[in-house]
Amino acid sequence: MMLRYALLTTIAIWSLASHAQGIVTLTDEEGNVVNGTVVGYGCASPTDTVSLLAVVNRTATTTVNVRRYEVWVVPGTANFFCWGVCYLPAAAGANPVWVSQHPVDMNPGATYNNFHSYYQPQGQTMTARYRYVWYDMANPSVADSSWVDVQHCAQVGLEENSSQSNSLTAWPMPALGQDVQLDYTMDRAGVANQLVVYSILGEQVRRMTLPATEGRVVLSTADLVPGVYFANIEREGRVLATRKLIVAR
Repeated sequence: MMLRYALLTTIAIWSLASHAQGIVTLTDEEGNVVNGTVVGYGCASPTDTVSLLAVVNRTATTTVNVRRYEVWVVPGTANFFCWGVCYLPAAAGANPVWVSQHPVDMNPGATYNNFHSYYQPQGQTMTARYRYVWYDMANPSVADSSWVDVQHCAQVGLEENSSQSNSLTAWPMPALGQDVQLDYTMDRAGVANQLVVYSILGEQVRRMTLPATEGRVVLSTADLVPGVYFANIEREGRVLATRKLIVAR
């Protein structure tokens, strides 16, 4: 069963197009462009809601759809989203990839407020992350898609979550046919500290333990498709530090 969500369209401010990335420009409710970023939110109970506005970056009506990836899930929680329709809650892990069955015909110059991400922590406080990707139904290429990561039960935003005691640096950047060297510093040692690398679509491509409080890891790029990746230091479901990686040939 699905509940239809009302669609509100208003005339968009055309200057927003200067910030456009991909098929749509995404803004939060304060007007900040969030394309290609990670936005962190609290741990509201019983349901945490994140709403974004979308404007299509085309001069003609375009049919746009949304695909959601579970990047990190917390067992015992539930989640769902709205795009075209609103779906009913599903348990974490039930839909690793969830595609809306109701694409939206987006008119140029109109702002659509029918995207909402819902999270039900159900008493859990570990960070959960979901990647949402907007794409053109007529040409669903990654190069032209737009995306944003939504973190729930997050302490801070992605770009600010490196503290003085937990840090991660990467070089060279971009990596032009080279391996990437990652230097890290941790507040404490332990096998729970993990370096995890994700593709832009939220697929995990590397995972390794960081047992020492500081060190260097060499990430081979030989078998990585050129594109954007994210390297995180994670501990028991929480992100301690992160860096964006760009792999090119």
